[in-house]
Amino acid sequence: MKVIAIIPTYNEKENIGPMLDAWLKIAKENPKYKFEMLVIDDNSPDGTGKIATEYEKKHANIHLVSGPRQGYGKAIMKGYEYSMKELEADVVIPIDVDFQWDPFMTPKLLEKIDDGYDVVVPSRGVPGSSDDFTGFRKLTHWVSDTLLAYYWAGITEVKDHAGSFKAIRVKNHLDQVNIKSLDVVGFVIQMKTIYELSKTKAKFCELPAHYGERKAGTPTTVGMKSIKWFIKYISEYIKVATQIRFERSPWMPKFLKFGIVGGIGFVINVAGAFIFKKILIRPDSNLSLLNGVCNALAAEISIVSNFTWNNLWTFSKEKISNVGQLFTKFFTFNISSVITGIAIPSVVISLFTYFWGDRLFLYQVIAIFLLTIPLNWLIYNKVIWKKE
Repeated sequence: MKVIAIIPTYNEKENIGPMLDAWLKIAKENPKYKFEMLVIDDNSPDGTGKIATEYEKKHANIHLVSGPRQGYGKAIMKGYEYSMKELEADVVIPIDVDFQWDPFMTPKLLEKIDDGYDVVVPSRGVPGSSDDFTGFRKLTHWVSDTLLAYYWAGITEVKDHAGSFKAIRVKNHLDQVNIKSLDVVGFVIQMKTIYELSKTKAKFCELPAHYGERKAGTPTTVGMKSIKWFIKYISEYIKVATQIRFERSPWMPKFLKFGIVGGIGFVINVAGAFIFKKILIRPDSNLSLLNGVCNALAAEISIVSNFTWNNLWTFSKEKISNVGQLFTKFFTFNISSVITGIAIPSVVISLFTYFWGDRLFLYQVIAIFLLTIPLNWLIYNKVIWKKE
């Protein structure tokens, strides 16, 4: 089995030598695997590439690929492509050069690959794992890894999405990933890689691991000179997590449009009810009846707006364009909206006013968000714009 360690570097002259020495030792102690090391250096001005070049001259299983600085994600992408196309890898193992992950855990990862797993992840999220994070670092890791990657993006195959260190089987998995789909700049490449591999039906395994302190040198995202990279990495993480959530939940963009259209309808409803009440109210008015009537009149105007914009925008793929069908569907829409948007909410508002006093706006919010929105979403999808 040919195993390629992918080591991205930028200004890591203190770490590159010890890291390559570690991998040479791993290769010597595990002769059943054929190890090769691939250094991807972003033209480090501190001479990291020169040190890697000296190792390359002395060891046939060490390779160096250099290029302009394009970011961490681009370096990993380059490593994947080179490992598969030029080195004919069976397994790739990306790992940062700073020793925060212990490279000597590699044989355990490969044992799991031999057992039939396709992606083996040293994890900070399973029992038995540990880390040297400070309180703030724990918070940022929880936000990126748990809140954004696990809950928001919905990548539940593993609990640790952010670690660089992992073993990935190439055949039928990494070779099925469109590497260009990993086109990101920062550390979100790790989450994105896990996600793309999940689509290949890869079998995942997490092993408890310790994430320690950097052995030497300074992280490239520390200091004012690197602030632009740090900002890029954070904003990109949020963007990609959102894209993945939308891809995994294809109904969400439509629901957001539905929400925007409904929000416009809500404003029309509330403003219209207020205006109608100002016009119609008299000193001897029955407020319970008046509030219900005002809401009903304003709701009808919002119904016309909702139907128009939902047909043109929210449900554009199912858009009703036939004139006869348009009138039929609008009639059905109006009837359903009378029930869900006028009758039920108006009765509820009248009852609330009778029992708890004149709080029209509060009652509208309760009726619309707890009754009208869920009922409308159901009817719109299952009846009005149902795919034939």
